[in-house]
Amino acid sequence: MTTSRQRMLDAFHFTQPDKMPVVYHPSPAGLLKHGQKLLDLFNAYPPDNPITFERVPQPPPGTVDAEGNYHEIRTDEWGTVWEHYIYGIWGIPKQYPFASWQAARDYAMPPVPTIGSPAFHEEKVRIAALKEQYMVFHGGISLLEKLQSLRPMEDVLLGALTDDQDFLAFLERLAARCQQEIAYSLALEADAISFGDDWGTQKSQLVSTTLFRRIFKPLYRELFAQIKQAGKKVFFHSCGRLEALFDELLDLGIDGYWPQITCYGEDFPQVCKQHGVAIYIHPDRQRLIPLGTPQEIDDAIHRYADIYHALGGGGIFYVEIENDAPFENVQALVEAVHRYR
Repeated sequence: MTTSRQRMLDAFHFTQPDKMPVVYHPSPAGLLKHGQKLLDLFNAYPPDNPITFERVPQPPPGTVDAEGNYHEIRTDEWGTVWEHYIYGIWGIPKQYPFASWQAARDYAMPPVPTIGSPAFHEEKVRIAALKEQYMVFHGGISLLEKLQSLRPMEDVLLGALTDDQDFLAFLERLAARCQQEIAYSLALEADAISFGDDWGTQKSQLVSTTLFRRIFKPLYRELFAQIKQAGKKVFFHSCGRLEALFDELLDLGIDGYWPQITCYGEDFPQVCKQHGVAIYIHPDRQRLIPLGTPQEIDDAIHRYADIYHALGGGGIFYVEIENDAPFENVQALVEAVHRYR
């Protein structure tokens, strides 16, 4: 019997998996919205990533008022204060840990976990056990997303556009910390290291290709090389229309990609196969899943499955349920994935 690990590896390598893999994301927003029936649905159709669904998450005490409105303010380990209005949905920065890139000179980044610590060894044992059945992803590395969680987006873009020396110095420090994070993940012997930077808007790439090549691409190249030299895979997530920036990621040698799939054309699957890049197929959550009909969802999943079966791999269904989709659509999505995969 094929393990989930082998199924995922076959999808990445385009070596005819027995069926298309499916990955679930345990979004608290969706689980709270739909409750036990979503847990039951997920458990009836188990995924190929190491995850269990045993309980419905709940907002922390004191974060929901008498009218049922959720509101929470949290400070992360980087010192950014986040304000949350929907449980399980990413918040918005309310306060940043430093006032300018110049002030960031004295900012101390949170330490990376220590290789060889008791916690490290415990996690390494856990990952080794998971790898008997699953392909293991680790990391969550980011440059752009981390920058804009520490200063407003306009500060990030202006810093890059004007070659602000304090911005560039901070970016170099951040990339050095990313190298430490990657070293930790590699020491754990994970199969793939995950990155997440949204380089596109709904209409176009966020920055010019020239700027990306000058400032960010060399840093990514160093980070990816660290992973490639260890024989592991680079998995990259980016929302929006990347346009020419996607070609830059292909040139950098990504092995897997999680796109906003509706931002790409009909030739996208073939282009990815030509470059040996596997794709997370994340069905349209802007319109199709929350606003479409169950039949439209079924038809879309069927089309995706036909494409990637014909390619001999490269397609991995990704299911993330938030609080905006009716349950009949959620059920249609999950059941269609398992019908056609």
